[in-house]
Amino acid sequence: MMTLRSLTLVAALALCSGTLGVAASAQTPASTPAKEPPPAPGPSRPFQLAPRTHYVLPNGTQVNLLQFGTVPKVSIEIDEAAGRVNEDTQHIDLSAITAELMGEGTTKHSGEDLARQAGDMGSSLSIQGGVYQSTFSIDVLSGSAAKAISLLSEVIEQPAFPAKDLERLRADHLRSRATSLANPGFLARQAFAQVMYGDQAYGRLLPTEAMLKRFTLADVRSFYAANYGAQRTTVYVVGRFDEKAVRAAIDESFSDWTRGPAPQMPVQTAASGAHFAFVDQSGAAQSNVIYGIAVPDVASPDATQLTVMNSLLGGSFGSRITSNIREQKGYTYSPRSSLSQGYETNVWTENAAITTVSTGSAIQEIVKEIKRLQDSPPTAVELGGIQRYEDGVFVLRNSSRQGILANLSFVDFHHLSDDYLTSYMQRVDAVTPDQVRAMAKKYLNTDAMSLAVVGDPTIVKPQLTGFVAATK
Repeated sequence: MMTLRSLTLVAALALCSGTLGVAASAQTPASTPAKEPPPAPGPSRPFQLAPRTHYVLPNGTQVNLLQFGTVPKVSIEIDEAAGRVNEDTQHIDLSAITAELMGEGTTKHSGEDLARQAGDMGSSLSIQGGVYQSTFSIDVLSGSAAKAISLLSEVIEQPAFPAKDLERLRADHLRSRATSLANPGFLARQAFAQVMYGDQAYGRLLPTEAMLKRFTLADVRSFYAANYGAQRTTVYVVGRFDEKAVRAAIDESFSDWTRGPAPQMPVQTAASGAHFAFVDQSGAAQSNVIYGIAVPDVASPDATQLTVMNSLLGGSFGSRITSNIREQKGYTYSPRSSLSQGYETNVWTENAAITTVSTGSAIQEIVKEIKRLQDSPPTAVELGGIQRYEDGVFVLRNSSRQGILANLSFVDFHHLSDDYLTSYMQRVDAVTPDQVRAMAKKYLNTDAMSLAVVGDPTIVKPQLTGFVAATK
């Protein structure tokens, strides 16, 4: 038990301590040294890419092999130049259904057997339909590379197209269609795509319900016969592997396949001038907005400068538009601008889900930020931060087998060279503030921007009268 004398001593110490603490606090600002700024970051390290082995089989099959990493695994992908561009307007989605059905069984093995074989290799088959290509891929241990190549070639060259699985896939696509049409973000993408590309493949995002219901096995087989073959096939193998064994497996698996049709790569043209689309969604708490314009494609001399400009304006979390309409105004949670990078076409867009009552104000702020960049270049400090961001994203994208493979496919699809990858960071770092301003001024003409909005017409349309009057 504490005595009166002890309590008095404690109180005195506390009082003394408090007094000293106040005095010390009062002196702290004067005695604390100024905080030194962090050192400037060093230059980006050059991106190194091992040279790839490229060769063509006598039947036209393109082969690409690249050693990457230290983990004994390998990613294998077959790109088939068969996609939505090869469909007619009455058979939208037939290319995707054809590719998916190819994975449900071959003339030698059922779909269950194919899945079991992939599972025995510790993996699974991945099949994805696209606008220009359908891809068939698998990721396995290096020792299973030859078996995996054989499995993929069987799926691509010897599909059985089982009828029972067509019905299941049809149901899957009908369900996916219904889900998409219930998503306002998708509705905005669809409306904008139709505004920019109309009946071209980039503008056809969904089939009608009637289309899906009338697809037959004959349609699938006809699409396959017209669009698959060695001349439309590109093989990618990336990882750690025995190159001699992999080449032997590819030669054995693909050399005897028929040449088939030559690739068809029709160029799609984006609309010019200002256009407007509105999708009614009465009672919506927010508006889904896409605002954009056609710009030069990825093969343009201006492509890298456009990429940096996009990142600074709206394509990164710290970008100007994001800081304005998200951080400062609170109009939206996750706005973002992007470049579509299609085949010989490209569209810059700002995409945002905006509070309904603030839709018009947010669009005005987007326009304001575009014009601000057109009027004056960014500071060297602001641009430097964006360049470091772009360099970091690029490195991350190329830090895995799948990332390297995707980028090899990208440069081949766009008829670029591997130098596009190895010199990417140097080109980004060489962009100047004046070049960023010049890109915005040259290509982001706000009088020619197109707009697609999904929202409550009663509240939102009156906010858009000024813009709609200038659109077609």
